[in-house]
Amino acid sequence: MTPYLSVLLLLLLAVAIAARLAARGQARRTGLPSGSLIYGDTGAPVGRVAPVTLNEEGERQERPLVSPSYGLTGRPDYLVRTREGVVPVEAKSTRRPASGVPYDSHLMQLAAYCLLAEDQLGEPVPYGVVRYRDGEIRVAYTPELRAALLELLDEMHEAREAVEVHRSHEEPPRCAACSYRDVCDEALA
Repeated sequence: MTPYLSVLLLLLLAVAIAARLAARGQARRTGLPSGSLIYGDTGAPVGRVAPVTLNEEGERQERPLVSPSYGLTGRPDYLVRTREGVVPVEAKSTRRPASGVPYDSHLMQLAAYCLLAEDQLGEPVPYGVVRYRDGEIRVAYTPELRAALLELLDEMHEAREAVEVHRSHEEPPRCAACSYRDVCDEALA
């Protein structure tokens, strides 16, 4: 091997190592678990789970995951294939709850993505991650969490058929952000 070829190979090896270290650092900063990114709904579609499509603005995006058996559709921010299984990651712009426990709505949204991934990919989903602005919370996808989600889905499907659905909370800020507040007789804000 010529000295020129040896230097070139060493340079390529150094670039490869630097790129791998940079990718690990990026994954750490984004809160993604170690593994292979297989789905992304944050502006850089991956297209490994669902074909990439164009939205109304002509931008590329992942197609949603659809489960006819659960009547559920959604777009997780990320799906990462790890050694343990597929891990959904949901990114939030809010601060991490001081309690260290995700807000109920964030927990159920993450559980829905766990169920969608489990149903559509047929692979184990050991946990999910809610990534907040200032840290992440890892949530085990347990049989109890799955059962709570299925119960909530049943309530939601029943509510869609109901003539009248009442407000389920006492939180004025939540009402203020609701898209139905203009037509709601029970709005708090």
